[in-house]
Amino acid sequence: VHVPIAQRGCSIQVSRYQYMSLASFLHSGFPEASGNHEKGANNVCMPGNVWGSWKRFYLRSSAHFEGRELCDCFRPEGPWNPDFEKRTEENRFLSLPEHNLSLSYLQVFGGFPMHGHFPGRCRGSTQVPMCSRLNVSRAEVSRATHVLTNEEYDSNPLLDQGNVFDWQSSVHATVRDLVPNMEVDVLIYNTGLWGELKNATMVGDVMSAGSEVVKAGGSCFWKRTTKRFKCQGGDRRCFRDRWAPEEVADAVPVDQAKDKGWGIMDIATPTSLLEQDSFADGIHPRPFVYNELNNLLLNQVCLQSKPTRGPA
Repeated sequence: VHVPIAQRGCSIQVSRYQYMSLASFLHSGFPEASGNHEKGANNVCMPGNVWGSWKRFYLRSSAHFEGRELCDCFRPEGPWNPDFEKRTEENRFLSLPEHNLSLSYLQVFGGFPMHGHFPGRCRGSTQVPMCSRLNVSRAEVSRATHVLTNEEYDSNPLLDQGNVFDWQSSVHATVRDLVPNMEVDVLIYNTGLWGELKNATMVGDVMSAGSEVVKAGGSCFWKRTTKRFKCQGGDRRCFRDRWAPEEVADAVPVDQAKDKGWGIMDIATPTSLLEQDSFADGIHPRPFVYNELNNLLLNQVCLQSKPTRGPA
């Protein structure tokens, strides 16, 4: 079974950590429970800011999977700016061939195109024909998984040769052209906390493409987003006593999902009841919350008995 999670977001993206939680469970057979609080910098389901640097998060989280995951990851350190952050990439592939299981996380950072490097022998190769969408197949990914090294991480920008990635495209084109080679059984689409998706045509095109690429007997889901806390008065940072809860609207994707025959993975409703002590910061829930969200996910996926190929 291959479950790719196609996401739109970055550090303010709860789906990264839900992927980390589910991948940890599949890898070890039990939920990752170490460090459920702010000081728990060893928990791969805690937000990157508790690690001190993004490099440390990527290296340590890759090592957590003991060579069973491929982390196509890099993020510059420092304050946010568009030129700086468009270099960010995070595509993760967990492969458990002995159980016929794989899990992937594909990210698009804000409004920038989705992009990344192909795994396997083509990585860093000057022989361009060796690199293609075929390199994201289950077999190729399984052969390419390894622990991300310090040298590999530091040399990652050199592979771009001037911000040129092996692949780069819109969400729709990525789902249409790249994801089919991943041999997908379950596809989950989420926009995180980057703002409400209001373009019905764009969302509908992504969902139509998703329905086409999922294997027979598989399922597609729109995943709603957890609530967040924002500072009262519009400040960017504040203490918890000034936090105010805010729900994330997604009326257009919900309507499109119903129209396209997609399931709806509603994690917004259960998390709307959570108080501040269930959150590591104003945006990211603590690891035990992700464990429960994945219980909901697995129960919903397992209840699907037939493919969702569009409205009947």
